[in-house]
Amino acid sequence: MEALKRTSSVAVVGPQAKSNPWNAAVCLIRLFWWDSDWRCRAEAFARIAAVIGVQLFRGKSRIWLSQVKRKQLQHLLSGSLDRWVVAKTVLQYLAAILVLSPVSRLYYRLFRGLRLQWEGHLTKHFLGKFLEAQCFGHRARREEEHDDRNPDQRIAADVGKFTSLATILALDGFQALVDLYFYSRLLWTLSPVLSRLAVFAATFGTLLTQWLGRELPALYSAERAADGMFIYVLTRMRENAESILFFGGEGREVQRAEGALQERQASEWKRLAAKDVVQLVQDQYRQALSLSPSLVLVQVAGVAQDAALLNQANEAFDAVVRALLLVADNCSDFSRLSAVALELHSYHLEQLEDPAETSRIRIQAVGKQEPWLEVKGLTLCLADRTLVKDLCFEAPASGGLLISGPSGAGKTTLLRALAGLWHKGTGEIKREMREGHVLFLPQRPYMSLGTLREQLLYPNPKVAADDAYLHEVLLSVGLQGVLQRLAGDLDAVRRWDEQLSVGEQQRLSVARLLVQRPSYALVDEVTSANDPHHEAPMPPESDIWADEG
Repeated sequence: MEALKRTSSVAVVGPQAKSNPWNAAVCLIRLFWWDSDWRCRAEAFARIAAVIGVQLFRGKSRIWLSQVKRKQLQHLLSGSLDRWVVAKTVLQYLAAILVLSPVSRLYYRLFRGLRLQWEGHLTKHFLGKFLEAQCFGHRARREEEHDDRNPDQRIAADVGKFTSLATILALDGFQALVDLYFYSRLLWTLSPVLSRLAVFAATFGTLLTQWLGRELPALYSAERAADGMFIYVLTRMRENAESILFFGGEGREVQRAEGALQERQASEWKRLAAKDVVQLVQDQYRQALSLSPSLVLVQVAGVAQDAALLNQANEAFDAVVRALLLVADNCSDFSRLSAVALELHSYHLEQLEDPAETSRIRIQAVGKQEPWLEVKGLTLCLADRTLVKDLCFEAPASGGLLISGPSGAGKTTLLRALAGLWHKGTGEIKREMREGHVLFLPQRPYMSLGTLREQLLYPNPKVAADDAYLHEVLLSVGLQGVLQRLAGDLDAVRRWDEQLSVGEQQRLSVARLLVQRPSYALVDEVTSANDPHHEAPMPPESDIWADEG
């Protein structure tokens, strides 16, 4: 009922979201790391502190292992056969491995816990907007902008992609800083010339990779759009399979799906071609750099041919270059992160803002001694067409109020406006706002997931009703066939929107009304799919529009 207490919603998409992916990413990061409640932040910061501690330990341990391996190699190359020294270094190395292996597993477990916490928090944030984002105003805006990726796809896939990429890149970045600190100090002690060369080579490689991969974010966005269209076409085929087969249109629909598939594959092929070029240059560049330590130390710095020292210098040089080339090596992942962040950020901005500021249709709670429903100067618009103009009426305290008109006149739109789901127009609506006092019955009823009992009690599961009364209500609306199929089991779970015909669903929604007995009800052709035989047992309007007393 909380949605019924709001007025209409307005989608606001700021231009900054489309121009700067990093602003979008920062906004999504703030939702978890800054705007969440203090318990969530405390847990997250505790997790990240543990991860950082493990990363620091791993960085320091790698330097220690490097020193141990160098000493061991020098000892072996010296020709010494001191068994005690050999055994000591081997035992030290094995002990380090036994310690580092569990620490690495601990790191990945902490990482997964942090990622799942972030994903869960962000998913809950978007779930709070999910239903409102399906309202007509939001759907119309997405259709105008040719946005075929629905919010359910974003929640199901994009949140996980964003949190996974952001967590991996952030922690890899910090680990790169840790390795850079330790290995750069080691490399500087071995050769300052080699250390400066590593910085220059990494800077040049990063700039080169960024230039080669400058089109990757746009290509990935195009691939996601094509993938969204393909999924959208398949979803429509699934939802309308029976109608398509009745018309004999399966050939045309399959052809449309094949076209969407080809577009998706073409966009993916184009992106992967650009990615292959970037990776090819990266691989060749890294292989060319691998010769640098030996050449610099022996030919330039004049260092003696110490195999152990050359081996350690090569390891340190590779670690420093790898840390400095983090952005270049993850160019594709950064492009994916920016594309996903932009889409999620645009959805994040589709907010239900303050009704007093965003809608010209005002919905207010009625006061005492006032009619339970009053409409003043209501005008409703659809695109460039006016459906209702300056409508004024009051609903009677008891009995029924019938609003009739030809198809397309705006009757259902008026019902949406009364429920607070339509924002295109002007005027004032006053109605009963207390929870459980008003029930809306649309022409196409909603069948929730769960048992038959839950269908009758939806959306107020706290309504008190025994099984005998629920059976009586179902029989009164002509659903004895449903009870027979279920052997009278009210706790049977079915896919009710598939198991029941549209007429049976409408009669079940009327049964829902009789079970919950709200003070007032707003119904929209609630028996349109039933023949006169099934309409006859329905309660008269005087029962549906009951007096509050």
